Amino acid sequence: MGMSRIARVFLLFVTVIVIGASGYKILGGEEWSFLDSIYMAVITLSTVGFDEVRELTPNAKIWTIILISFGIGIVFYAFSQATELILNINLLRRNKMEKRASKLKNHFIVCGYGRMGKVICEELNSQKLDFLIVENNNEKITIISELGYVFIEGDATADETLEKSHIDQAQGLVAVLSNDSDNLFVTMTARTLNPDLFITSRCSLDQNVSKMKRAGANKVINPYVAGGHKMAELLITPYVEDTVEITAPKHNIDLLIEEINLKTISQFHGVTIRDSNIRENFQLLIVGIIDDEGETSLNPDPDYKMSKDNTLLLLGEKGSLLRFKQSIVRKPSPQ
Repeated sequence: MGMSRIARVFLLFVTVIVIGASGYKILGGEEWSFLDSIYMAVITLSTVGFDEVRELTPNAKIWTIILISFGIGIVFYAFSQATELILNINLLRRNKMEKRASKLKNHFIVCGYGRMGKVICEELNSQKLDFLIVENNNEKITIISELGYVFIEGDATADETLEKSHIDQAQGLVAVLSNDSDNLFVTMTARTLNPDLFITSRCSLDQNVSKMKRAGANKVINPYVAGGHKMAELLITPYVEDTVEITAPKHNIDLLIEEINLKTISQFHGVTIRDSNIRENFQLLIVGIIDDEGETSLNPDPDYKMSKDNTLLLLGEKGSLLRFKQSIVRKPSPQ
């Protein structure tokens, strides 16, 4: 139906130009080439105000008046039809996306597709998790659409937009809009619409963290602070390969899994897991060991001898891991 309307609009536009050009050709006689006639018809209909290609006879001037009177109206009609078609296409796209969104359950909602939102969506997509994006910037929506992500076009701070995102069926929401006030409002609205939702919110100013939590955020992340802590940690403890956080907010449990590379920590070379006393001294569990070939052994034997080629997977509370890392930094390696 859309293509047939495009064809009709195009045919109408071409017909007006051909009729206008034919009139100039007939009235102008042999002096007017068909190219001159088409050119005159186009500049008349477009009202660009260029000079005539040839001096107009009285009859040609009358034809110009007729063409302007009727032709411009037809051209405007063609443009209005084209505009309506574009709007209908956008409406169809929006309805299609809302239909796709309605099929999601236990999904994640990403409010804002900026630099952080882009990374979050890439991570969710790589793990094949269901999610949708709430965004109202046309340029970003074009990018999101090309990537094939599900999205809802609208203001994330509006109740109706979050309701279209089926927030009552979602398991998590992350607010990563460009300013704290919008993220605060999204958090408050989301918490009202779904009291059981796990909400993570971006915060640029430390003084707004408590406000975010009071509004209902389970986790508040300041990307600058978090990035600074991470870079400082890598600087101080370069043997830490990676960190994974495990949170159970209802039980007030905050655990981390860290990869500790033993290459520069000679005090554990040739020492068994049992004799290292890591569990007894720091309340940490060695849940896995990665060897030099990248193979991972989970729940390793207590009599396993560690070497410089190993990477330990340590599980424990943040404070315990911090004490362990501080002990490594402060304790000199045996000669």
